[in-house]
Amino acid sequence: MGNFDFLDHLKDENLLNFKKCVRKLLDSTFIVSEKDPVLYDYLTYSSNRIDMSNYLKIIGYDLVVDEEFKYAMLIQNEEDMETAGLKKINHVNFSNKEVLVLIILWMLFLERFGKFEKVYVEFGDIIDRQKQYGIIMGSLTELKTALQRFKRFSLIYYTDTDFKENTIIHLYPTLQFAMDKNQFIQIVNEMAPQLNHNEETFDSQEERQ
Repeated sequence: MGNFDFLDHLKDENLLNFKKCVRKLLDSTFIVSEKDPVLYDYLTYSSNRIDMSNYLKIIGYDLVVDEEFKYAMLIQNEEDMETAGLKKINHVNFSNKEVLVLIILWMLFLERFGKFEKVYVEFGDIIDRQKQYGIIMGSLTELKTALQRFKRFSLIYYTDTDFKENTIIHLYPTLQFAMDKNQFIQIVNEMAPQLNHNEETFDSQEERQ
């Protein structure tokens, strides 16, 4: 068991940040610098990170801080990965349609990453990319609901809830961790013929223009 005497010596502000970090990680898995700069900065200090890691290991978790992409992520503690009876409370299952939207968002992120300090897209960009690849959510309401779930888990961020065509959506690098590997492979394999056909059609239309 870990030694948590450090909690008794934390000043009020640091103790509050510690509690906020724990709750945020358990609630939404990620802490992103651009969204929660105070909490992220708290975890960038090595001593705070070690204390947090030791604390989380007691309940089967651990912490990863990526200072290049500026996020912190809750992960399973390797020692407890195969322990029976431990529920993965930070594991979320997205539907196949939601995963398709995640794929679109990740492609848009990769296209823009490195060109600007932060990665933004418009709601209309997502709609256009869906049309390009023939991905149908069923209704705009389904797409909006999916985006709300992604925001809940710090994968994206936006302020305009009306979702107009020019609504700005901030994409976070945490998108890359949101897709289950097996589900991702299955969906891509199933969609590959349709995606290739639609992309070729889209390219030929652009050439004619």
